[in-house]
Amino acid sequence: MKNIIALILGLVLIKISFAQTPAELFYKGDSLYGAKDFKNAALSYASAIRGKGNDAMSFRYIFCASLWSLANVPDSAFRYLEMISNSDKISPSDADGIKNDDAFNFIKKDKRWQSIIEKIDIRAKNNSFPQEELIYGRKDGMGLIMVWIKPKKANGKAIICVQSGAWISLFMGTELLQPYLKKGYSVFAVLHGSQPRYAIPDAVSDLKRAVRFVRYNAGKFGIDPNKIGITGYSSGGHLSLTIAMAGIKIDSLASDPVDRVSSRVQAVAVLYPPTDFLNWGKDNFDILQDKSLIKNVRIGEAFNFKNYDRRARTLNAISDSVQKNEIMKEISPIYFITSDDPPVFIIHGDADGIVPLQQSETFIVRLKEAGVTNKLIIKKGVGHGIEDMIPEFYQFSDWFDKHIQ
Repeated sequence: MKNIIALILGLVLIKISFAQTPAELFYKGDSLYGAKDFKNAALSYASAIRGKGNDAMSFRYIFCASLWSLANVPDSAFRYLEMISNSDKISPSDADGIKNDDAFNFIKKDKRWQSIIEKIDIRAKNNSFPQEELIYGRKDGMGLIMVWIKPKKANGKAIICVQSGAWISLFMGTELLQPYLKKGYSVFAVLHGSQPRYAIPDAVSDLKRAVRFVRYNAGKFGIDPNKIGITGYSSGGHLSLTIAMAGIKIDSLASDPVDRVSSRVQAVAVLYPPTDFLNWGKDNFDILQDKSLIKNVRIGEAFNFKNYDRRARTLNAISDSVQKNEIMKEISPIYFITSDDPPVFIIHGDADGIVPLQQSETFIVRLKEAGVTNKLIIKKGVGHGIEDMIPEFYQFSDWFDKHIQ
């Protein structure tokens, strides 16, 4: 009887394990890693990768290989490194990261190490696209940076990818840019001034400057100045929509010729974007009232709006609630939708605990009312993150193909 009960319990545990989603397994693996249970962390990651199939991102394979190394299971570590060496997603920066990762110290003396690293280097080089770092503007004595990633055969069109999460800007690599590059798009990965030093209106200003810079230098970049798309995820999606919904007013008297051209784009595709800071998840509930979100995601400084006192040369925080609400409206793209706006494609999960699905749904309703071409995909049971949206994300390049003609 005891053996039968043990067998039943074992089968129940197996069923529970198989019922876990890849996202849950990755989370479990991260927790086990934190507890220094490297072997079970590696097993959890390996199960998640199997569940994701070809949609698993390269950093997951790399981390899984490092976990097997930390667990002192070299054969499994090298098996995952072999997979990486055959991946069309691996980049030179990924290869450098593997070589410099102390987690692989346990297997670096293995005779297989040098040969697999050489294979990874070759593969990464073959996967790579030429890159050039450019200064698209200056403020406060500092340069504003974008990375121009060049396709092997250009199609004369450009995609601006806003590098932003929680209104913090970091270059995120090229893995998610490959669908555009392989189709011939010139990609401009734009970095903006980040919180806590800069608030959202500063980032909006930076992005407008970036679009103008690309358009002004279209001849140098080999693109048509009227064939520019924009994309981003989360805060990057918000900034993309803010740029796309902005008016077409041009400052023809600007001292800098770059600022005399339009910041208009021709198509937009974004993931889980904030769109209305005054109605956050429900009517008449502004985002600053969501104290848990502000604290846990650490985005409070993005809304710490300031005025510059030229005489005193000081930045003074705006405390007046009416004025703050006016600014939050100005940076909420939903209030600036007009019939001449570019086509918009949004993907959002209905289990997103960071940006409410309502933000995308109400935005799409307004687009429809204005007669703007749009598309919304709602991913069932999916939260805030791109990994469970990869098949749908691949539709972005098709959207740009269709609407940037």
